[in-house]
Amino acid sequence: MTLIQFAFLGGIWLSLLYAATVMPATIWVIQLTVSRGWWSGIAASAGLALGQLPWALLASLILFQFPGFWQSADLVLRGAAVLFLAWFAYKSARAPRVKALQLVVQGSRWGILKSSTWKSLLMPWRFPVWAGLLITMSIHLRGPGWEAAVLFTAGTFIGQMAWALNFVFLAGLFGHRVPEDITLHSMNKLRLLAIIVPAGLILVILAPVVTE
Repeated sequence: MTLIQFAFLGGIWLSLLYAATVMPATIWVIQLTVSRGWWSGIAASAGLALGQLPWALLASLILFQFPGFWQSADLVLRGAAVLFLAWFAYKSARAPRVKALQLVVQGSRWGILKSSTWKSLLMPWRFPVWAGLLITMSIHLRGPGWEAAVLFTAGTFIGQMAWALNFVFLAGLFGHRVPEDITLHSMNKLRLLAIIVPAGLILVILAPVVTE
């Protein structure tokens, strides 16, 4: 497998991990699907995936282009990634519990797409998240170049959509059939996943440092 192919598949895989850490986005997709139907959930999913693309592209371009520099700064970079992921896990742990399954949402599906895109785009913390995720794969030490960065970013879109559409399907199929308290209990369990994933990534980032 070439580094470019590895970057593309890595984008898909890391995007699934990324989506698991962003609990509010998943909750938003579920609530919209139950409240407004399948197409509204799909519009929200596409908007969230589009909004994170510039941050994933920026992180991958920077980390893929200067492998020599990142090798010399590897320890510092890993330390920064660990601190940010730890903060992210803490933020997820302190997130408020979901108390309502259905929402009153105004606007068209096109409006939902645009608002979801802007909500996702106007969150600069997504850049250090993507940088931290890339460090877990040590791509910053291989430097496959801008082509791989573009393919990596395309992979992140595929992974993000796959994650979100899975919940659109589940919410559309079972949202009105399962008692609301049971559904809310399941949705609040996503917080645990949003804590475990960053914790696991921290171990992956620290592994090369510990084994040296």
